[in-house]
Amino acid sequence: MTDGARILIADDDPPSLELVAFFLQSHGYQVATATDGNRALDMGASGDYDLIILDIHMPMYDGVEVLQLLRKRHVLHPVNVIALTADASARTRNALEGGGINSFISKPVDLAALLREVERLVVHQPHDRESR
Repeated sequence: MTDGARILIADDDPPSLELVAFFLQSHGYQVATATDGNRALDMGASGDYDLIILDIHMPMYDGVEVLQLLRKRHVLHPVNVIALTADASARTRNALEGGGINSFISKPVDLAALLREVERLVVHQPHDRESR
């Protein structure tokens, strides 16, 4: 059950961003989008999201940098983060795992696998953002 959970999707590729946003909205999620790492960091730092889906290669800050900065800002109430990227290199995976990523999904995205991960991670998040 989604309870209208809020998800931030950060991706600089408009077709990918639109596909994932539409798909998650069709499953009852409230979706906001960011097209670069700086905007993703600003929005993600607000504490308004139950889950963040990050592309790794974006302008301004890449997804690894955004993840690291979000982890520093959300120490008491960490937000779950899914990396969604075409870069499945060991170096990138190691950087993400070291940064505390919750899940890693390769592009092209398998929407069923993405939905399973979203549901798995959102169910463990409180929806009362007042307590954050």
